[in-house]
Amino acid sequence: MTKYLSKSSFMAGRDCKRKLWQLLWDRKSASPPDGMAQLNMEFGKRFGVLAHSLYPNGVLIDIDIYNLEKAVEDTRQAINSGSPVILEATFCHDNYRVLSDIVEKLPDGSWHLIEVKSSTKVKDVHYPDLAYQKWVMEKNGYHVSKCSVIHADTSGVWPDLNSIFKIEDITESVNKEYPSIDNELEWMAAFLKEGVAAPDAEDCYSKQCLKCQFKKVCWEGIDDITIYDVINVRKLADLKDLGVLYIKDVPDDFNLSPTEKVHVGRIKEKSIDIDRKAITNKLSKLTYPIYFLDFESISVPCPLFDGNRPWEKLAFQYSLHILDDTDSEPKHIEFLHKESSDPSAYITEGLITDIGDKGSIVVYWAGMEKGVLKSLKDKFPEHSSRLQSMIDRLWDLELIFKKDYRHWEFGTKSSIKVVLPKLLPNSPELSYKSQVIQEGGAASKAWIDLIETDDADLKNKTSDDLKEYCKLDTLAMVELLKLLQA
Repeated sequence: MTKYLSKSSFMAGRDCKRKLWQLLWDRKSASPPDGMAQLNMEFGKRFGVLAHSLYPNGVLIDIDIYNLEKAVEDTRQAINSGSPVILEATFCHDNYRVLSDIVEKLPDGSWHLIEVKSSTKVKDVHYPDLAYQKWVMEKNGYHVSKCSVIHADTSGVWPDLNSIFKIEDITESVNKEYPSIDNELEWMAAFLKEGVAAPDAEDCYSKQCLKCQFKKVCWEGIDDITIYDVINVRKLADLKDLGVLYIKDVPDDFNLSPTEKVHVGRIKEKSIDIDRKAITNKLSKLTYPIYFLDFESISVPCPLFDGNRPWEKLAFQYSLHILDDTDSEPKHIEFLHKESSDPSAYITEGLITDIGDKGSIVVYWAGMEKGVLKSLKDKFPEHSSRLQSMIDRLWDLELIFKKDYRHWEFGTKSSIKVVLPKLLPNSPELSYKSQVIQEGGAASKAWIDLIETDDADLKNKTSDDLKEYCKLDTLAMVELLKLLQA
């Protein structure tokens, strides 16, 4: 049995030999994609379909992943019949196969290869991607003289279709990559043959492993904080040459930055560093009533509603816990937009109703809430003063856990999902693992499901799950603040 090398497999091989082997021969061992990955995949497809609308005369190849030979033949027939533009064109040479988003025949008989990417700009990884596609096309006898990327244009406004796309000619950069394709395919070819042994996982370790879907397979048995969790990428090769994997084994005289030295020392000593004076100073800035605020939002390349831009951040939900004074029990208020319409006006109205004009607004990672409030302020200038007041009163709880309260088990992180289980481990009501929705990407994906379904039961269940998740974020802030004030 011999495998085919797709675009995704080729790009995986450039990242890591072990990742290529896993994709080809042990794909089922991959961790399921998280909510954000699912959302990005779904809207990446939608963005590609929208881009097809730019070529109304294009011939769309029907893709059946279990019968790509038919797609190859259909592509050949479309070309032979003189079709000027082919969408989802499929080409195969030996065991190398690509599905190209758009191919356009130019007046001189050569071809224009166009890749659709939902990113806001051309990225370096796009060059080898198109170079591989060009290689396969040219092996089939189709000369590719021009290569471009269509990506999202954040200045565009829906429903003006043309405004949300930008096309950039990257022919020169692709041609620089092109000569390396033969050498890369030479070693990748060995991985396509059945029985090839998997490369040793540890030899392939890198910073990229931290986000790889095969980490649980390759890192089986790794049970401590590693150099890849803490150390700057430029220094990893030297530590790897020394045979160092775990932070506890980093030599004391190894050249580290001051910040790295602090992190490494804390992890080695398993210490907890608490700057009580700095914490007390930050806490003294809080004024009652205290509003604990958390938004859930979505940002996708395909504008969801008229007037939206690609990748515009739309808040669709918030949770609010309110403490009137030091002795009061927190009150909870929540808002979730359940309709298939722009939630911005409803969110703004709710915030103005629920948040008074005095008192601190506690958030975790203020960049998120500040960005949402600024966006709402721009959209609704009539509420500018009230929204600006909220921005001015933001108090970022994460800053304490970034600098003043550092636990060795945090590593270099300070997110609420890292901090909470370490500091309040015996509080099952504060466990994200007990939630149906466990992270922000999944919440965004759930909201899309909520507004797009006609199933009333599913709508109600998804609504309840979203409310419980968002509520936990603000309840967690309440409890963490109590811990700091104790």
